[in-house]
Amino acid sequence: MARSDSKERMVSAARRLFREHGYHGTSLSDVVSESAAPRGSLYFNFPGGKEELATEVALLHASDAIAHVNRVAGATATAAELIEAFMQRFRDDVVAADFREGCAVAPIVVDSASSSTRLGDVVKRTFADVVAVLAARLVDKGLGEASARAVAVSAVTTMEGALILSRALRTTEPFDVAIVDLVRSVDAAQTNG
Repeated sequence: MARSDSKERMVSAARRLFREHGYHGTSLSDVVSESAAPRGSLYFNFPGGKEELATEVALLHASDAIAHVNRVAGATATAAELIEAFMQRFRDDVVAADFREGCAVAPIVVDSASSSTRLGDVVKRTFADVVAVLAARLVDKGLGEASARAVAVSAVTTMEGALILSRALRTTEPFDVAIVDLVRSVDAAQTNG
């Protein structure tokens, strides 16, 4: 197995494990087992240990979320359709995981970002980048910059909350309600200029 392949597998495994068990609930041995990577490759690829691995998870998660925003922006005609498609993916993901997996970055924030400046900076940038890209695509769809920023912040905030509540209640109702409310807010922002 190539080193870069084992690194990618470990980051993907850690991301999935963080989504299900949280940052503190995931051990490095869990990551090695889940990824089927040699134990030595963990220390070779992540000499900074779990914190370095978490940094890579956050960066991968942000990259994936940004690609998702750009993909749905290209496939939708309106800001409302963009927001609906943005949220629908996370709704579908939680269902596909049988309500066992949430966000990979949220547990990093809750469990360790305040104790690590590096992780704190990375997760801050992760969320800021997703919000910025979503706001830019909403501007492309006709929202003013201030409205687009407000809707993007609301959408990311709502998505995170909907993930938690959907997992706790084992239902998509939080997403279903959130999508309707967010689409209404987009329509109101477009009406009010």
